[in-house]
Formats: sequence, C-alpha cells, structure tokens
Amino acid sequence: MAVPRTVRWTYYLYRATTSSGFIVPISVLYLLDRGYGLEFVALAQATFSITLVATQVPSGYLADRIGRRSTLVLGTVLRTVGLAGYLLVDFAAGYLALKVFVGSAWAFRSGTADAWLYELLGIYGEPDEFARLEGRGSTLLFTTSAASAVIGGVLYGVSPELPFLVNAALAALGLPLLVALPKTGKGAGSATDCPGPDPGHDHDPDRDPDRDNEPNRHRLRDGLRSLRREFTRPAVGWVVVYTGLLFLLFDLSRTFEQPALEAVGLPVAGLGVLYAGFKLVSAGAASTVGWLQDRLGTRRTLALAAPVLGAAYVVPLFVPAAIVPALFLYRSSRAVLRPIRNQYLNDRLGDTDRATVLSGVSMVSSLAAAAARVVGGELAAIAGPIRFLAFAGGGLALAAGALWLTVSPVRGAGDSSDGEAERRIAADSGD
Repeated sequence: MAVPRTVRWTYYLYRATTSSGFIVPISVLYLLDRGYGLEFVALAQATFSITLVATQVPSGYLADRIGRRSTLVLGTVLRTVGLAGYLLVDFAAGYLALKVFVGSAWAFRSGTADAWLYELLGIYGEPDEFARLEGRGSTLLFTTSAASAVIGGVLYGVSPELPFLVNAALAALGLPLLVALPKTGKGAGSATDCPGPDPGHDHDPDRDPDRDNEPNRHRLRDGLRSLRREFTRPAVGWVVVYTGLLFLLFDLSRTFEQPALEAVGLPVAGLGVLYAGFKLVSAGAASTVGWLQDRLGTRRTLALAAPVLGAAYVVPLFVPAAIVPALFLYRSSRAVLRPIRNQYLNDRLGDTDRATVLSGVSMVSSLAAAAARVVGGELAAIAGPIRFLAFAGGGLALAAGALWLTVSPVRGAGDSSDGEAERRIAADSGD
C-alpha cells in the first residue's frame, strides 16, 4: 500500500520548516556588528559543535525509547526557542546558551528524522523509497533555503533581529506538521496512527531477529553497545568510514569557503546571492537521487564520488577561480550522498537500534570535523584557503579511493563477515 499523498506532502513541508536560510548569510555578521571578535565567533561555533556531539547519541537513544515523532517535536521546540532568543539576548553568555539550544535541536533531528521516515515507509511496504522521498524533501528544503537566504539579507538591513524572528516563525510551523504525521516505532499506538501492514522484516537476512525484540532496559549503555555492535559489522563500519572521509571534506569546505571566495575576488555583498545559488544547485542534485539509484545503484554512485571530488578540488591549485565550481560540486554531492548512504545503512539496521546508530554516525562525523577544523585553521593560515582546500580535497579523496580498493566498503546484505562480526561482539559483551 502506497504512502498517502497527504502524508508525503506533510513530510516535505516539515522539511522546509527546518531551513536556516534566513540566518545563514548573516549569522556571523550579526555577532561582529555587536562588537564581538572572531575569537568569540569561533567560541560560539565550537559551543554549537560540542553540544551537537554531546547530545547525538543520547538524542538517538531517546528517540528509540519514547518515539521518533515526540523527539522531533522536542527538537523543534528547542530550535524555535534558540532562534527567537536573539530578540531578547544581548550578552555573551546568552549567545552561547542560544547555541546550546540550537545545537541540541539539531541533534534531536539528526538521525531521528531518517529513522522515522524509513520506518514509516516500512509500514506502507515501501522501504526502498527512502532515498527518493528523502531526496525530494531535501529538494524543497534547499529551494526554501535559497529563497530565504536572499530575503534574509534584505531583512537584516531593516532590522538585524528580523531574520532570526522570521526563521523562528518558520521553525514553529513545523510543530503542527509533525503532529499531523503518523507515529512510528515505540509509542505508535493503534493502527490509526500507523495504518497499513506491519513491516515485520529487515532487509539484512543475516541479522538476529531476537536482537530487535530484547526487552527495553532503558539504559544508555544499551545504546552504546548498539553502536559498537553495528560499527564493527564490515557492511556498516566501512561505509561509515568511506563516506566519513568525503563528508570531512564537505565540513572543511563549509568552514573555509568564505575566505576562499574572498581570495578570488568575490565581494562580501555577493555572498548572499551565491549562497542562494548553492541551495538551488543542491536542490537540483537532491532531486536526482532516485534517478541515480535506478541507473547507477548505490555501489557505483559511491565509488564515483571520491575521484570526481578529488579531481575538482585539485584544479584550483592551477586555476584559483576553479574553487567556485568545486564548491558547487561539493554542495550537490553532499545532497546526493547523504540520502544514499542513509538508505544503505537503514537497510542494515534493526528498528530498535536505528536512530541510535544513525545519530552515532553523525556524532562521529561531528567529532572528526571539529578536530579537522582546528588543524585546518592552522594549515589554511599558512597555505591560504584555496591551496589548503585543494590539498585537503585531493588527500581525502585519495584516502577514500585507497579504502575502497582495499576493503570494498559497499557489501550485500548477506555478506558473511557481518555474521562473524556480530558473533564476536556478542561473545565479548556476554550477550
């Protein structure tokens, strides 16, 4: 039975409310205009990152226990408060506290939203549609962000707090949309909450069904054990590492793209329009996810990512202006690779562990990104932002390519090494 049209469009509209487009072009400028230096801006960003890392696994564990939709509602409330707070706060500690709210909200959505969507599609017998629907939701999100990025710059000229107020209102619109969506997993309630057939199956035939039916002991230790168990499965762990190298390049690009663009002569006033272009290109790329899966499949799509990105990032060593198309490529690649990676992982995770593991993947990525930004800042100051991004892109793509040739990360659901890894972890942990 197909997912009802109203449910699909409610999900798409909810994704649009998660946009931060109104504040992305001006969030750093806002603090600088209030007399804070770049040191405080870096501290604020670090506060966000640390909060995100600290709450990733607990938020996923909470979602696995109290329900995905309830966790998403809580995250939306935190985000709305964190954005609206800019109208009231005018001191350093207050701004850091707002970063804690927004970072926690991000963590509550990360992984949980993907787990909810995958389980909803399983209820309707369409789990293979995950990447397609997630990609379409991302398309609307990017389109919303593109339009709001341009508007945000105009609103900032009227009143610096106005972009935050409008973005908070947009986030608040997500609350009634979430309430209108069906529940999944724990707390789903009656069949009216989740109509349709029981998913009753996992895409990985080597998994032990008893593992997904263990009694809930409501201990965070169970969540950490789930992470260890899943990450040591070759069919899961190596894909996390391979895509993690590529996403590390994306994080470094996001950090140093503005100084790189300034280095090639782009005026600051043009950044808002360029960011809108980034979002539109990402939206177009996200809409191709289903097509890529149908034509190339997961294995070939992921295999092509490393050499294509590596080549694009090396070119600016010789033609500095080529950093602009390289940044467009990284944005579109991220929009494609994320849903494809998550589809692959979802197919190999059980319902009980899904949000915990996906949040754990995000946590590992955030930790790696935080460390890379610290080191990258020093290297970029020496080599310059363009040369640094070129060497980082070439090096990470080379590492990802070598990993692919060595271990072949993408594996079939029935790969025998998965069963061996699970038996070893079970023996070590006494399960």
